[in-house]
Amino acid sequence: MTIPVPVEFRTARPTDADQVVPLMWESSRALLDATMGGVPGGPASLLMRDFLRGRGIFGFAQQTVAVAPRGEVLATMTMYRGARYRALSLQTALSTARFGPRALVSVLGGSMAVARLFEAPRSDALFMANLSVLPEYRSRGYGTLMAREAERCARAAGLSRIQADVSCSNTRAWALYQRLGFESRGARYDTRGGRSEGFRRIERRLR
Repeated sequence: MTIPVPVEFRTARPTDADQVVPLMWESSRALLDATMGGVPGGPASLLMRDFLRGRGIFGFAQQTVAVAPRGEVLATMTMYRGARYRALSLQTALSTARFGPRALVSVLGGSMAVARLFEAPRSDALFMANLSVLPEYRSRGYGTLMAREAERCARAAGLSRIQADVSCSNTRAWALYQRLGFESRGARYDTRGGRSEGFRRIERRLR
């Protein structure tokens, strides 16, 4: 694997918002549009608010970034302990509430509509999501590096596994995760005719 630009990994900072938020949105645009479309300004507005607050799922403290020598963010990934999932979700709901009751009702309704496609992460797992690489740097090994950084963090935290959800239509991502030793724990599909696609829960146990 040849990496054209060396990177360092670090936790995102509030000053990274303009680079990281568009990548997060791009990582799962259809899902985020479906759940956050009712927020004034659209998903980007809520992602930005949650990112800057730092406490929710999309908060800067939960984002790991790959940074080039001159400071450009080439890739980003949401990463947190599964045991923190509910607390982080509550904080994201609080970020939503700041847009007003209509926005909160819209996001909660959209989230409930797709909730059957997901399950809470295991408490002994590191959960990763929203992995996204700048278009001009894709297919160059940065996705693999991000996944390996997640493994390093999971081991350092004493966690026993890494989990993620991958869109069933994203065969390219699933192929990458298979090469990295992930296994499928089953897929869930929208059987009620909704707009959401299916998602596959994947997992890699750490020995």
